[in-house]
Amino acid sequence: MTSNRILTLNAFSTAGCAIAMLLGRGILYSLFGLSSPLLLDGIAVGLLAYAAALWVVSRQEDISRRSLLLFTLADDAWVIGSAIVLVMFWSEFTPVARFLTIAVALVVEVFALLQFRAAGWVGGRLRRLA
Repeated sequence: MTSNRILTLNAFSTAGCAIAMLLGRGILYSLFGLSSPLLLDGIAVGLLAYAAALWVVSRQEDISRRSLLLFTLADDAWVIGSAIVLVMFWSEFTPVARFLTIAVALVVEVFALLQFRAAGWVGGRLRRLA
């Protein structure tokens, strides 16, 4: 799979998640033990901005290794943040919220791994990442 395709799929996935969060704003916040949807709205807007950045870079003819690694780091930060939030707020989350958090983190980690792997293939040949 090409770098462009990976970033494009990540952009669509991220935008889809953000839109779903906005459409479900009246229900989701209570599942996460929140008193209002404002925090989730802010996260959704941030995800839309991230999706836009992914989209813009995915349209470039040559995607740099640095760009791929930056998106990999951002995605890994999301996964680590998700784990921290789960540990800290496990009792406030409903089982559905726990499932959603874990499911999204797994999808994000798949994109991080694909992007990391693609970063090693920039230029058509495997480059040592160490």
